[in-house]
Amino acid sequence: MSIRLVPREEIDKTKWNSCVHYAVNGNIFGYMWYLDAMARDWDALVEGDYESVMPLTHREVGWRKQGLVQPPLVRELAIYSVNPPSNKRTAAFWEAIPEEYKRVNLNLDSFSQPRAEGWITKERTNYFLPLNEQYELIRERYSQELIDRLEVAKEQDLFPMSSLKPERIAELFRKSQGVLSEPEFHGLQRIMYNVLHRGWGFASGIMNREQEVMAAEFFIFSHGRIMSLAPIVTEVGKAIHAKEYMYDLMVRQQAGKPQALDFNTGVKEDAFARQFGAIHYEYFQVEKEREKGWRGWF
Repeated sequence: MSIRLVPREEIDKTKWNSCVHYAVNGNIFGYMWYLDAMARDWDALVEGDYESVMPLTHREVGWRKQGLVQPPLVRELAIYSVNPPSNKRTAAFWEAIPEEYKRVNLNLDSFSQPRAEGWITKERTNYFLPLNEQYELIRERYSQELIDRLEVAKEQDLFPMSSLKPERIAELFRKSQGVLSEPEFHGLQRIMYNVLHRGWGFASGIMNREQEVMAAEFFIFSHGRIMSLAPIVTEVGKAIHAKEYMYDLMVRQQAGKPQALDFNTGVKEDAFARQFGAIHYEYFQVEKEREKGWRGWF
C-alpha cells in the first residue's frame, strides 16, 4: 500500500474532491474548499492515485511543536476512501503520519479511528432524521412537547424567508454563539458562498410581521443528507419556538425523498434533535501525545 505525504499546495484538487465525493464514508467536511475555509494549515496523506486520502489539519500546539487539531465548524474528518473500509488501510495511514506532529486531537468517523492501545477515545454523538417517508408519518414520531410548541408558533404570525445573505447569516450566528473569531467568521461566509455557487444548499429563516429575524439556518446538501451548518434563534424567537417552526417547515418541504436531515451535533443528549424523532450515531474524538523519543504511533 503506497501512502505518501502531499503538501496542501501540491494536492491535485480534482482528484482529491473526487475521492471525497465518491468515498464510501464521504462527507462535506473533506472537500478542499471546506478545509481551506476552516483549517489554518493542512497537508494530506494520499494512497495511490487518490483512491484514499486523509487531511492532516495542523497548527503549532507548543513551543516549536506541531499537532493535528480539529478545525472549527468541522464535525468529523476521516480517512476517505473509494474502497471498502479495512483495518489494514486505517493502520497504514496512522503509521504514515509524520513524526513532527507531537500531539493529536481529532474527531473521526468510526471507520477511521486508530485501533491500537494508548489512544484516548471519547464518543461523540450526532443525530439525523430520515426523510424518505411522507411528512405525516414523520410527524407521528414528533414528541408531544414539539407538537405543542408548533401549535404556539402557528399563532405568532411567523413567515418563512429565503433572502438572507451569507454575511447576514454569519453575523447572526456570531451573535448567537457568543464567540466566533475573525478567521472563523470569514471562513463561515466562504463555505456558504461555495455551497451556493455549487447549488448544494440554501439559507432559511423565519421572521415576524415586523420582518424581524426570529430564527435562521444554512442547510447543505451532501452525501444524501441535508446538514445544519449555522443554527440561529433570537431570544424572542426562543420564546415563540421559531426554530422548531423553521425546522418543521423544512421537514415538510423535503419529506418523501431519499435523504436525511443532519442536525450536526456533538452532544450525547440533544433535546432539540430528539424531539423530532431523530436517530443518533457515534463518531469519535481521539487524542494522543507522543512521548519524547517515541519512534512510532503503535
